[in-house]
Amino acid sequence: MLGMERVFFSLAALAVLAAAATNEPVSKYIVYLGHTGSSKPEAVTSSHHQILASVKGSKESSLVHSYKHGFNGFSAFLTEAEADSIAKLPGVVKVFRSKKLSLHTTRSWDFLDSFSGGPHIQLNSSSGSDVIVGVLDTGVWPESKSFDDAGMGPVPKRWKGVCDNSKVTNHSHTIHCNKKIVGARSYGHSDVGSRYQNARDEEGHGTHTASTIAGSLVKDATFLTTLGKGVARGGHPSARLAIYRVCTPECEVDSILAAFDDAIHDGVDILSLSLGEDTTGYDGDSISIGAFHAMQKGIFVSCSAGNGGPGFQTIENSAPWILTVGASTIDRKFSVDIKLGNSKTIQGIAMNPRRTDISTLILGGDASSRSDRIGQARLCAGRFLDGKKVKGKIVLCKYSRGVASSSVIQRHLKELGASGVILGIHNTTEAASFLDLAGAAVTGSALDEINAYLKNSRNTTATISPAHTIIQTTPAPIIADFSSRGPGITDGILKPDLVAPGVDILAAWSPEQPINSYGKPMYTDFNIISGTSMSCPHASAAAAFVKSRHPSWSPAAIKSALMTTARFLDNTKSPIKDHNGEEASPFVMGAGQIDPVAALSPGLVYDISPDEYTKFLCTMNYTRDQLELMTGKNLSCAPLDSYLDLNYPSIAVPIAQFGGPNSTKAVVNRKVTNVGAGKSVYNISVEAPAGVTVAVFPPQLRFKSVFQVLSFQIQFTVDSSKFPQTALWGYGTLTWKSEKHSVRSVFILGLN
Repeated sequence: MLGMERVFFSLAALAVLAAAATNEPVSKYIVYLGHTGSSKPEAVTSSHHQILASVKGSKESSLVHSYKHGFNGFSAFLTEAEADSIAKLPGVVKVFRSKKLSLHTTRSWDFLDSFSGGPHIQLNSSSGSDVIVGVLDTGVWPESKSFDDAGMGPVPKRWKGVCDNSKVTNHSHTIHCNKKIVGARSYGHSDVGSRYQNARDEEGHGTHTASTIAGSLVKDATFLTTLGKGVARGGHPSARLAIYRVCTPECEVDSILAAFDDAIHDGVDILSLSLGEDTTGYDGDSISIGAFHAMQKGIFVSCSAGNGGPGFQTIENSAPWILTVGASTIDRKFSVDIKLGNSKTIQGIAMNPRRTDISTLILGGDASSRSDRIGQARLCAGRFLDGKKVKGKIVLCKYSRGVASSSVIQRHLKELGASGVILGIHNTTEAASFLDLAGAAVTGSALDEINAYLKNSRNTTATISPAHTIIQTTPAPIIADFSSRGPGITDGILKPDLVAPGVDILAAWSPEQPINSYGKPMYTDFNIISGTSMSCPHASAAAAFVKSRHPSWSPAAIKSALMTTARFLDNTKSPIKDHNGEEASPFVMGAGQIDPVAALSPGLVYDISPDEYTKFLCTMNYTRDQLELMTGKNLSCAPLDSYLDLNYPSIAVPIAQFGGPNSTKAVVNRKVTNVGAGKSVYNISVEAPAGVTVAVFPPQLRFKSVFQVLSFQIQFTVDSSKFPQTALWGYGTLTWKSEKHSVRSVFILGLN
């Protein structure tokens, strides 16, 4: 069949050339002929050729596809006149021009594709099925349609993992692995009284992350019947999944290390961990240790950055051998219309299935149960509201995520008989909360307008409508306010490495985990949640995508490809913004937003061997005993000249590395490996902040062959008289440019 398709495409090309010779433009048309009847497929295809020959006047065919099973029709390259002629033939139902449609996806992957000029799912659909991604999380719900293995080939023979049901006594709890889920292990479940004694997911989180990575295509996936409706898919649908249940929901350190140990033995290629711990060193961090062992075996490790933002230096999982992923928004919102009594409609955000009739609108502070508790009543937190004042009304609450969650607020208001809730917030990237009470969150000018209405009007009223989905919103991405910020444990290692979609992400869910914790439980097969837990699997999928095309690349090379090709502009072609509207710095977004397609061809990579990571640790004054704990073998330290010289794709130079008053200098060394054209020339391009001079030696790199390695040196000179004394950091970019590639590295310098 493949050979026949090639013939069809060749003939189609000839048809295009023939039409071009007569100056008649051709397009691809669909000819719909209705049902196939009792004709055999071969006879149907033969009739398609006959139709084409009748209008073209020759045996030459421009057939592209023959539809001969479910319905009768074909596509072909035709001139407009030929299409009109076919449309007049007996038996023809319709002739129409073909066009390109975008997938109506759960959106995050389509949003990433929009920056790449084409959907990467088309590139990976027929390759990469040998890539195995290990997911350390809360387990998996294997019956989800996202884990259907239809069309997948045999499990790679190198796989050594197991589908462990050894402690399961109830047959209905058994996990049956398949060609998608190739292995499933569980750790520590008996310590917390978990219902399941294997890797079955009763929390939902692990199912969500696993399906984001490699979920199969599921049509008409949705949350609450309509929200986010479309085709759910993972970033690398042809990849395999190995499940390691380490959280139930607590994530025990010994379980994490046990899972790392098993995963390395089992034969995974990628490890994805949407969890972390706050540490002050690499040797006491279970994930850092496990990831180091994995890296030594050539396994790529991707981890979430943490949800401690927007505070400075809140990053987790900051070891340089880990890809640390922050969270950003996508171009989709779940919008709620709030119609005020003055006929103005305000848009809020929420996953809200409820509506209200016209109801009185009040401030939370105006419903205080005591005159000295108005401040607490404004927050709608605790028992500070008077039920008589709240009943039947829509209450505007001053929302502070650190005081009370949206679920706590709405539960309290629902118990008091409120009609609805409006959460007034000040972060532009607040995730859409699920509200089982009619309501929405509002920000900025929308919040100002509601407050002005309450201040200047009497008998204030409002109605709240159920949420609806809006796509192609601008600007996007924006960095999520909750996404943890750098620097990390080592000032000389810039973290996070990059960002990926992590706000309002729809993916598979455990049908046993209710989506609300009060009232009548609601269950769903797909859920929308937010966090760097959601951004991490996006990056893990992108790494699997690159690994499928470049199986011999080291984890550092894959990380470099993802970082140096990351996008730094949003969908309005402006620099990506932080949640507060300011331009996002490298401490906020690292190198930028992942671009899986661009990462396939980075041109150059900053590679790092396990031994180089060990030398880096030597410069950090770790003792021999500590390093042996990290590496698992006897070592002797042969340090780098400076820890700044670890061959990282980004550069961070803290103020301590500069010397002398007023004018200070720092020198950093790097090397790049050519993974593009054999013979290629790259020239340096520098963007630096005021007061910083950057010199690169040499300014040009000439490669003679693939995999050739060339070194260069960067000299940063800082003149403190040319930047504000309040400036702590300055940042810019170094980009090696050839005819085909731009290899971009961000740098950040300590100024004061």
